[in-house]
Amino acid sequence: ASDFVNGVVQFDAVAKAAGVFVLSGVSSFPILTAAVVRRLTRDFAKVLTIKGGIAPSPFAGVGINVILAITSYAGQPVKLLRGSRMTHAPGLVENLRYTVSPPGFEPLPNIRFSLVDVPDLQVLPTLWPELESVWMGAGTTPEILHRMLNGFSRLVHWKILPSLLPFAGIFHFVTNTVRWGRHRGGMFVEVRGIGQQGQPVGRTWHLLAEGNDGPYIPAMALQALVLRCAAGRKPPSGARPGSVDLELDDYEALFQARTIHTGWRECDDQMAGCTNYQRLLGPRFASLPAPIRQMHDWYQGGRSAGLRAEGKANIERGTSLLSRLIARVVGFPQAGQDVPVQVKFENNPEGEVWTRSFAGKSFFSVQSLGQGRSQHLIEERFGPAKFGLALVMDQDSVRLKICHWRLFGIKLPLAWSPKTESREYVEDGQYRFHIEISHPWVGLIVRYRGYLRVVA
Repeated sequence: ASDFVNGVVQFDAVAKAAGVFVLSGVSSFPILTAAVVRRLTRDFAKVLTIKGGIAPSPFAGVGINVILAITSYAGQPVKLLRGSRMTHAPGLVENLRYTVSPPGFEPLPNIRFSLVDVPDLQVLPTLWPELESVWMGAGTTPEILHRMLNGFSRLVHWKILPSLLPFAGIFHFVTNTVRWGRHRGGMFVEVRGIGQQGQPVGRTWHLLAEGNDGPYIPAMALQALVLRCAAGRKPPSGARPGSVDLELDDYEALFQARTIHTGWRECDDQMAGCTNYQRLLGPRFASLPAPIRQMHDWYQGGRSAGLRAEGKANIERGTSLLSRLIARVVGFPQAGQDVPVQVKFENNPEGEVWTRSFAGKSFFSVQSLGQGRSQHLIEERFGPAKFGLALVMDQDSVRLKICHWRLFGIKLPLAWSPKTESREYVEDGQYRFHIEISHPWVGLIVRYRGYLRVVA
């Protein structure tokens, strides 16, 4: 509770006199968020807005104490900073959508986050007095249950129901019984402010936790504090929120022992003059092998210069009637060995146009940055089909993974989607590609693999 975490300072003088430290809020909110904000804003002249959220796995167990806390403020006024002044907004009624996506990893689906009453709303403005707004949310899944909670919270906000506390037991049962999806969770923190040269700046930090590792994160603050004490770095005496007693380095050392991935990126409006790969991979782009970087770095002086590469490929085609029909509609190449290949990368208002020519016969696709529910994905269009693709780094290679797709503008189930293996890698110092497209109903459609070298 925000008031409790902030209110522990009333014992500060007593704690100092006793020579002990008393820390409140020793959890992800607000200690981890405060540590992330300090890391992201090291070169900021001023921090203006902070936004964040936690999205637990649908299979993470939720205790009755959490449900009691949620139902106590659902639809009730939540104190927060907005427009440079403290005001109130209804809990679990305000919403935003966000995609948690550490660069180079498969993102979580785009998630609905709702305003929650957490200590950050009151603690962070004391750490950054120039702040204009702070917003924190929770993104519980499945979304249908989330929307039902939003609806009940509105009934409280409209004074139709006095409180949701009497329903805590029912909510606890449903939350721990009705669950589906993938066992993955995450967190994001977004900061915006003013840079040292007076320019607007913004960064986002993302965390992705696989399987059962996510529920350990709230307890890691305590673990890190114990390790600090054991190393002779005990926090100073006094009573206060623990938001200044740990840094992100403390967490990152603990994340390494589990399947927890983190990363940061500049906000999209600061990435003009960069290719799609540079935008989506952010700082991790620099760690790619040089031949792959060269293939996706064709802006010069912030302007599109385009790129042309040549090489050879071995091509296989499916033999079923339907696979041959699909390949013909899209324009996939005919089967052959050591087929001359030319690829051109160009930019136009729709996005990046990738034109592939095999023995003089061409087909093209258009790649653009996803927006809205496709945030942090590449959207690639082949004729009437459009795919939302995650850009995933595997050691020294890059691959594309289908996250959703549309046919003639209609969103279809992922189970009906074509299956792809699309990988770029380096072998013997040379850029190589392996593209395979198939479908469970028709078998192999096309497979081509080979090498390219930049020529212009």
